Amino acid sequence: MALKIQYDLFENQSDSELKAFQDALAEVKLSSDKVRKGLFARHNELAKMYVELHNRMEIIERNLCKKE
Repeated sequence: MALKIQYDLFENQSDSELKAFQDALAEVKLSSDKVRKGLFARHNELAKMYVELHNRMEIIERNLCKKE
């Protein structure tokens, strides 16, 4: 949602303008919270995959060294 309201710093803003600004701010906050939570979830998923691959690699290397 693109909100195109220009505010004058030296005039009193009407209640409707202030409400529109607060609503837009709340929408941006909600959106950024969702993005942040999504990034943390993806990071945790990738971290688990890394640990699993690391463990598998250690097992493979250990078994290769035993056979030599």
